[in-house]
Amino acid sequence: MPANIQLISTSHLKTVNASTREEAYVAHDYQTNLASLESRENTLRNAVKKWFGPLEMLDPKGRAHESARHEAMLNTLCRLHRLSCNLVAEAQRLPLNEQDIFSAVLILNRISITFKYPAGAIVAFCESRAVREDNLRLNQLDPLQLRHLLTFHQDIPHEELTELDIKTLKRACENSSKQDIHRWFEAVSKRKNALPRCAPQFLRQMITELWTTGHRDYLETLATELTVLDCAMFDVLGWENSRLFLSVFKRLHGSTCRPASAYIDAEEINAAIEMYKQLGDSDQVVHFRALSTTFDISALRRLEHTMNAASKELGSRVSVIRSRPSPVEQKKSVQYLTSADIPAVFARKGLSLAS
Repeated sequence: MPANIQLISTSHLKTVNASTREEAYVAHDYQTNLASLESRENTLRNAVKKWFGPLEMLDPKGRAHESARHEAMLNTLCRLHRLSCNLVAEAQRLPLNEQDIFSAVLILNRISITFKYPAGAIVAFCESRAVREDNLRLNQLDPLQLRHLLTFHQDIPHEELTELDIKTLKRACENSSKQDIHRWFEAVSKRKNALPRCAPQFLRQMITELWTTGHRDYLETLATELTVLDCAMFDVLGWENSRLFLSVFKRLHGSTCRPASAYIDAEEINAAIEMYKQLGDSDQVVHFRALSTTFDISALRRLEHTMNAASKELGSRVSVIRSRPSPVEQKKSVQYLTSADIPAVFARKGLSLAS
């Protein structure tokens, strides 16, 4: 037998084959996980391209600038997405929603324009909030951290929104005192031009914190007053930010969060239905399907108009509308004359009854 040929024992072959198979399985699992993450990030990339449009029509310099901007946006979205992926096992992740991707792009652009904070600070804020809440369901239903993007803020308390101001509002919400909440916003709205620009975002975070601690009855009043303040500070953008936050809040908390139902649109309702189908939560599917059958786009438009109109009057219109009795109540309050009252009325007016 040639010296360079060696016999390999059967036991050694079994060991080698087992080891090879194990390595193959590990490699396959790794590739599967990598492909899954790559697939989701490709979804992000395609949505960003769709949002910004083609670059072919730009000159080389403009194309390079826009390409860099698109990549920066994509990188931020991927970092936000990985926050939820780190907290949700692969088998439990829901498909990415294109509408959520577009919403995230919008919010990031608004933060960049309004507050001029770098992407790293925004991602760090979202990460600290997501890790602190450590809630599987929230990260499944909101994989791009919209709930935290819409509460991003810095430098509060502030000299125009002090610790005392914050505690006063929080106490009013915990006590579900609608009058105290309204009075607080009326006082604050008078100095709206001096408030920190991220005050609405901070107050939206308060909504989340109060809800997490078990308070519920404050939401309808606080949502209304905060939306008016947001409109007063940022006009149309204020409405959109508050509406989107309450829509996401509605998706996350479903049937337990009825006051936010007025702020969610048809496309968002359908997205919630699909997500809860994926989760196998039939009760929430039924709830959102019921919302879809009663959704009225004109009611949402009227709400937007009311909030914007109220913001021009520093929030006073909301309280006036609420305190005014309905036409039905006014009609019920009318005192109709009886036959016994008629002679006295005619006598007071100097009239005589026909004989």
